[in-house]
Amino acid sequence: MGKGIILAIDFSMDFTQLAYLENDVTPKNIHTKNKDTFQIPTTVCYNKELMEWSSGDEAVSKGRLNNSTSYTNLPKMCNKKMRKDDREVVKVFMEYLLDLARRRCKTRVIRDILISVEDLNPTIVDNIKKIFVEMGFEKKQVRIVSHTESFIYFILNQNSDIWVNKVLLVNYNKYDFSLRKLSVMKSRKPYVADVEEKDYSFIENKIKEKNVVFDSELDDDAMVQLDKSLARQLAKELKDDVVSAIYLVGQGFIDANWDNTIKEICENRRVFQGNNLFVKGAAYAAKEIFHLPTLEEFVISCEGRTRVKITMSLKKKDRDSAIALSDIGQHWYGANKTIECIMEEPTVAEFAIHDIINKKTDHFELDLTGFPKRPPKTTRLQVNFKYLTEHEIEVEIKDLGFGEFYEASNKSVKKTLKV
Repeated sequence: MGKGIILAIDFSMDFTQLAYLENDVTPKNIHTKNKDTFQIPTTVCYNKELMEWSSGDEAVSKGRLNNSTSYTNLPKMCNKKMRKDDREVVKVFMEYLLDLARRRCKTRVIRDILISVEDLNPTIVDNIKKIFVEMGFEKKQVRIVSHTESFIYFILNQNSDIWVNKVLLVNYNKYDFSLRKLSVMKSRKPYVADVEEKDYSFIENKIKEKNVVFDSELDDDAMVQLDKSLARQLAKELKDDVVSAIYLVGQGFIDANWDNTIKEICENRRVFQGNNLFVKGAAYAAKEIFHLPTLEEFVISCEGRTRVKITMSLKKKDRDSAIALSDIGQHWYGANKTIECIMEEPTVAEFAIHDIINKKTDHFELDLTGFPKRPPKTTRLQVNFKYLTEHEIEVEIKDLGFGEFYEASNKSVKKTLKV
């Protein structure tokens, strides 16, 4: 292995986990207090009397003392405009994680860091990167992906018999109850790894209403009902799809028995239960991004990434062609592009939305007839393309004139639409 380590962090609401790339290719979990413990409570504590910070298990313990203030929901702090105090809390926690990783891996150098979070958006990416920059890292050394992306990277690094058909992942903890369904489409390159997500919180909410539960904890009888309800819901999923593997992750599957669910899903398919899938997936993602790409023939399509390809029609040397403004599989908040082109006659600009997954193409146009009339091929245009949200794009075309011959008119047209 080269100097230092590549570190992966699963930064979740309840527990955080660490892994590193052994020999730069194999994910290996980092234990905490002993070699059988890998989960770190995502908690920070400040004791006013002692004037000291603590994190993880120590923070949980010291949070019970007088003059102590405990901080949880750390990922949620990063999901909004951060106050100085919030940034300090998260920074304390991240410094603790890096110190733990250095001690366990017996190294002083962390080369690159990849962090997996539940809710990926521009705000949390910007906040986390700023915190690590304050800690002495460069922005390019820090990458953030979603739990869904971690799931995809994990599965694609398993034997192909795991993902020859669809793969289900059910995540259950006190913050999240959801289903992710992965399909790998290999009809033609690039292969598309697409994930559909479903919120399963309605299952638990029905149980709570039926049992008049006033706090977040379900008693034993309610948990049996929840087990039966989940088994029925998964039976519907399995009836509609051919599934080769199912993963049950999250603390909820560790803390209770799920006999009915296990019985329902085990027939003719592989079932896995554990708690380290997201952190190992993050380590595989780190390998792919920072060190050794092996999945170049795959495109990732999921929440947080673009799910269509958008092109603009152009004419080059009297031949029709198209230029890509964005492709499938990009993080939507970074899928921006500006190009310049010369039109023979500015009448209409044509665009296409290619839905590769559903195998259909839609078209839209921008009317340019309001631009100044000029001789052929003397109108230079600027095309600005961006995603406003994950499912909404904006295209703007501006008249730039033509050098010293024709001044820019400052005219522009703009269109926004759902994709």
